[in-house]
Amino acid sequence: MSTNGAPVSNLKVMIAGFAAFAMFFGSGNLVFPLMMGSESQSNWIFSSFGLAITGVLVPFLGLAALTCLKGSQDAFFRWLGKIGAWVVPFLILLLIGPFGVIPRCITVGFGAWQSFVPTTPIWMFALGCVIVIWFATYGNGKIVDIIGKFFTPVKLGALALVIGGSLYYALNSNIEIAQSSLTPTSSFKTGFFEGYHTMDLMAALFFGVSLVHYFKTKDSENIPFKPTLSAMALGMFLLMIVYMALVYLGAAYSSQISHLPGPQILPEIARIALGSASDYLISFTLVVSCLTTAVALTSVSVDFLCNKIPFLSNKRQMTLVACLVTTFVIALSGFTGIMSFMAPILTFLYPFLIALALLNILMYSIKYIKVQKKLKSQEEAA
Repeated sequence: MSTNGAPVSNLKVMIAGFAAFAMFFGSGNLVFPLMMGSESQSNWIFSSFGLAITGVLVPFLGLAALTCLKGSQDAFFRWLGKIGAWVVPFLILLLIGPFGVIPRCITVGFGAWQSFVPTTPIWMFALGCVIVIWFATYGNGKIVDIIGKFFTPVKLGALALVIGGSLYYALNSNIEIAQSSLTPTSSFKTGFFEGYHTMDLMAALFFGVSLVHYFKTKDSENIPFKPTLSAMALGMFLLMIVYMALVYLGAAYSSQISHLPGPQILPEIARIALGSASDYLISFTLVVSCLTTAVALTSVSVDFLCNKIPFLSNKRQMTLVACLVTTFVIALSGFTGIMSFMAPILTFLYPFLIALALLNILMYSIKYIKVQKKLKSQEEAA
């Protein structure tokens, strides 16, 4: 049960924490909070609380469960039997991978790009994204290091400029947020169920493996428990702060954005607050944000398929190309088409996964308490 290891530097914890934020903050994370704010208006704070539960706390439970299990996905799903422990994560992978979230990342990025260069066809944009993803994942390097050191600083800087500038304008322009037609309870429920659509709990069951393994040493199976959880908590805290800012922006600018499709809301807010000169910045920000998550998901998808399907065990490049071709084809259906396919599945699957995460954490805690009591009894006997 020991999870002690060599001391971990604060820098490594920060890199992993920033990487966790960058991995999770992608397509739906940019769209759903803004849509929620636009809908809940003056009750935006209640929507934020709902989203904080299913969009932040619940994914953290998944990360914590993976940490308790030393990054073992098989152990997480062991309650489902041998077949179920293979089939369920495979289906989840398809949803968060080439059949769901990865193409959704591309369509959200396209929405931002389209508001800047409306004549660009989606197939051309999707092809460009697929090529970038291929270059970023071709080498099979350490994805946490790659994202934490390279993608995250660019992503955080650009988001800070866009969201910070829009917030500053809203707060200093004395914008009055419209009175909501929803009750506080309804607003809370809206945020709670929209958190499902981020699919971050599903992503946590794959990203958690990479994050835990990032802290493992080569000569030991043990992990530094507290630094690993601290890094994950840092990533989730950053996610929550950005979510609240986006929900507020959606509420503050609701009268100007309510008619827009989800992917075009943030570009319009930035244009109102920062002027047309922000077009380049907002397009760059959204594309980089979506590509970061797409890169992380593609990497874990390919690794999962290569590890779980014997035929693909030594065919990483072929698997990568197959994932990217599928992503390209699905992306052509657009954001609305992808969400109409995914929403019914999420409604059923999410509560089930939450229960599994809580069960794994509970069983780990019980086992840990028993071990500690046994050690204490042995010390007293000695």
